[in-house]
Amino acid sequence: MKITALTKSKGTRFRVDVDDEYWYILDAELIYQFGLKTGLEVEEKFLEEVKNAAERRKARERAFYLLELREHSKKELIDKLCRSVSYDIAEETAEKMEELGLIHEDAYARRLAEYLVQVKKRGPRRVRLEMRQKGIPEDLIDAALDAVEPEEDTLNELVRRKYARYLGDEKGKNKVLQALLRLGHSYYDALSAIETVENELTEDEE
Repeated sequence: MKITALTKSKGTRFRVDVDDEYWYILDAELIYQFGLKTGLEVEEKFLEEVKNAAERRKARERAFYLLELREHSKKELIDKLCRSVSYDIAEETAEKMEELGLIHEDAYARRLAEYLVQVKKRGPRRVRLEMRQKGIPEDLIDAALDAVEPEEDTLNELVRRKYARYLGDEKGKNKVLQALLRLGHSYYDALSAIETVENELTEDEE
């Protein structure tokens, strides 16, 4: 096998042809690092080593970009990296990001729980589900939920602001109840909030 062409692609990237067929796009740094040049005889094992180095570089750059945009759990980062590289390289890259201190799952879990509870007005069941979907370990979910205190009157305020117009008959009340249950609130808390707001509406009418 022989490298038959190195063609500038974009920026510092080059298209590499092996035996007159497209093989891969590599950054100039990797081309220099591995001593690639037109006419170089290569073996499959060597090409695989070069490709793995390129994949690791791609995963590392993507990880830095994603973590700069916002915080991620380790699993969340791995899942996104797997869209362009193998699972093994994605996992290895995520572990490296963790070693560099760019992934703090405990702090991320607390901030996410706080956002879901206080901003999105989710109930504990829904918060737990959404945090699990992001790959946050169960013990960190427990600790995060223990640390987050819902603001006083949160559920009542949600019903006043978003659902009060549906109240007034049994059908509307049931619709609001189902909506609150989907948000992860307990049946008792949801019903209590609905009744509180219904009483307020009744008093306003008198």
